[in-house]
Amino acid sequence: MTTRTNARHGPGASAGLKPPPMSGQQVAGMPWLPGRGTTVMVISGSPALQGDVGRVSAAAAVGLVIAETVEQSGGRWGDVAAILIGSDVAGGLSGWRGPTVVVGPAEDAGRMWLQASRLGADRVAVLPDSAQWLANYFTRLREPAAGAGVVGIVGGCGGTGASTLAALVAGHAAATGTRVLLVDGDPWGGGLDAVVAADDLPGLRWPDLLHASGAINPEQLAASLPQFAGVSLLSWSAADDGGSGDALAAAAAGEVMRAAREAYGLVVVDVGRSTESLSGIGVHCDGFVMLVPGRLRAAAASGRVLQAMPAAPVGLVARGPLRDGVDPQLVAAAVGVPCVGYFPQLKGLEETLDAGRLQDVAKGRKVRRLAGGILGWLEGEGSPDGNVASSRRSGR
Repeated sequence: MTTRTNARHGPGASAGLKPPPMSGQQVAGMPWLPGRGTTVMVISGSPALQGDVGRVSAAAAVGLVIAETVEQSGGRWGDVAAILIGSDVAGGLSGWRGPTVVVGPAEDAGRMWLQASRLGADRVAVLPDSAQWLANYFTRLREPAAGAGVVGIVGGCGGTGASTLAALVAGHAAATGTRVLLVDGDPWGGGLDAVVAADDLPGLRWPDLLHASGAINPEQLAASLPQFAGVSLLSWSAADDGGSGDALAAAAAGEVMRAAREAYGLVVVDVGRSTESLSGIGVHCDGFVMLVPGRLRAAAASGRVLQAMPAAPVGLVARGPLRDGVDPQLVAAAVGVPCVGYFPQLKGLEETLDAGRLQDVAKGRKVRRLAGGILGWLEGEGSPDGNVASSRRSGR
């Protein structure tokens, strides 16, 4: 077994599990380097896959331990923050209860989802397509408080209630004490502020920020946005014609999202289904939740949206009512992603949101179960419905 404190040591390096250096440690005659207080393990006999993971771990400043087989790893996982198991490895991880990611090349994608289900893995990453996602994942392991998680909510087809689900997830997180930003990612959607009765609140909207230049101060961003029910809101207004929507794919939106990660504990994005939104604001999301009606025909249509989404974990929420003989797991299987929740019909939901009473809705038992399950999946706690909390497109 090889231990790497960076990606430059080859398989011939010394064997054994080395503890990473203490943060800020300096060795005489060597330049100062930030210590790697986090180590991950990759189990794979593929030099190419080891190299892909090694490059990502080096970029994310985490230590890397390499084992070619499960037996070689020896079960010595006490100092490991996560295990990446290659698509070439047949064995399981008996006794390991921490985060698990199945990694492999694109040609192995088909069997990787089956492997993830068998192992109960948290995520799947096809390399090198998902290198950026994996680097972000490592960074959050190393610095859990370094920045907010960003989740995108996407409707599998029109009229599913994706904007409503985004508001409910944000409201639930705010009710638990998290500092939350709800982002309208669809300039042609009519304005997310109208969905939550916040269209008259003072504060900046997307058009104001897209004309800004230079770095954005995170706390100034937070102070400038409308606030409702404990949630900050960044929306397109209904009056905006979407003419500046192409800027979502430009540097201005990237700077806004960077500042948002620093200012908040969670960012929830109502992404929209357009190619522009998915390729623009969508690339800043760490994971996606797709809302799909409980009909198999809708599930088939959702597959086209799935193909346009950036490489990141995707979980499915089935939207009630369900047709006879259809359950959330069947809908998820038809789309090809794991089921992470069920969004039932809630009596008076739209009227309550129209009245500006998001906090009241967020306190409901069904909403707490739904939103809590989604957030738990995003944090790697596994699917509330017993499925692997990874996705067919978790890095494709």
